[in-house]
Amino acid sequence: MSEASVMEANSEYGKITEVELDKIRARQGKVYPINQPYLRHINRDSIEHVARAIGDANPLWLDPAHAQQSRFGKMIAPPALFYGAAWGSWDLRRGQGLPGVHGLHSSDRWIYYRPMFEGDVVHATKVPASIEEKKGRWTGGRQFLQTDNIHFYNQNDELVATCVMSFIRGEREAGKSKGKYADIAKARYTDEEIEQIDREIAAEEVRGATTRYWEDVQVGDKMQPIVRGPLTVSDMIAWMMGIGSPHIRSGQHWLAYRRQSPKVAVKDPDTRIPQAVERVHWDPYMAAEIGMPNAYDYGSQRGAWASHFMTNWAGDDGWVAECHPFYRGMNFVGDTLRIRGEITAKWIGKSGIGYVECKFDSVNQRGDNIMPGTGVIALPQRGKPLGTQVIDCTTDKP
Repeated sequence: MSEASVMEANSEYGKITEVELDKIRARQGKVYPINQPYLRHINRDSIEHVARAIGDANPLWLDPAHAQQSRFGKMIAPPALFYGAAWGSWDLRRGQGLPGVHGLHSSDRWIYYRPMFEGDVVHATKVPASIEEKKGRWTGGRQFLQTDNIHFYNQNDELVATCVMSFIRGEREAGKSKGKYADIAKARYTDEEIEQIDREIAAEEVRGATTRYWEDVQVGDKMQPIVRGPLTVSDMIAWMMGIGSPHIRSGQHWLAYRRQSPKVAVKDPDTRIPQAVERVHWDPYMAAEIGMPNAYDYGSQRGAWASHFMTNWAGDDGWVAECHPFYRGMNFVGDTLRIRGEITAKWIGKSGIGYVECKFDSVNQRGDNIMPGTGVIALPQRGKPLGTQVIDCTTDKP
């Protein structure tokens, strides 16, 4: 690639400026409806597509007869489905600011208040909350932590879930020059190692209709692990099929998007064809442009695995009330992730509901914990089932 071509390519990349930062600050606290979600309707198709997108075999999402026999009486949405109502939308990032500046998903804090039933309709709003300058190891340039508060409602405008979603924003050129991950080698496995991973995936335990009672859980109890990997491009395609994509568009939609926001596309250095910046998740060249040795997963995809890990353990009669994953490293194509957890606390809330708190780690084959997190699960007590009432673990403390 010639020096002129490099300069032309780099000119497509955005810079963090005080002018752009002031625009972001001016939007804070304002409510923006999400009008172009990937998913609106809670039905058997959307529920199954989301479950398949994360490899979740829970019969509560996949078997209508099983769901009808549960306390819900019909199919309900898995927690991961909410990503399709916001993260996978075409307009969540509208007004996000810093055009052409790359973003890495930093964390999500999900609170789930009530179930979304088959037949319900979900809609969401975004409130830009903050932008803070941070020192980090990803880039040699300026970095900012940008946070949005997202609220999800059903067709009756009842609040069903909230998410505090944060991203690290950094200049692509600075990320490439820093090269934090440059020394990480591509994952390779023997046939025996793949067989072992397959055995671990097959051993995944879905609690299902076997009730887990609050009285039987003790602090220090280990939670049944799940394994995801080795990560492939097909995993990313499966994720987008279930949840949608913010940047992948075609024909008139792709042209209109590029004209509206020119820096969402980067030209292929060989063909000069404009490509979505989302290519970092399957294109090693584009990943290298931000200092990564290989393509890598979606943070939201990993967050969905975290909620899947928790619903497996909770069973049909429990309720995942909070899931708070932190994305602390990269999950590159070829990596294998083992998510494990344990119970760290338990209490009875003012409402009489029994809660347990957990922490979890997500360790790859190199021994790196790339998604630590915490969660809260409401569990039935003997003689006191949960029912389908509203649960707010953030205020229901003794």
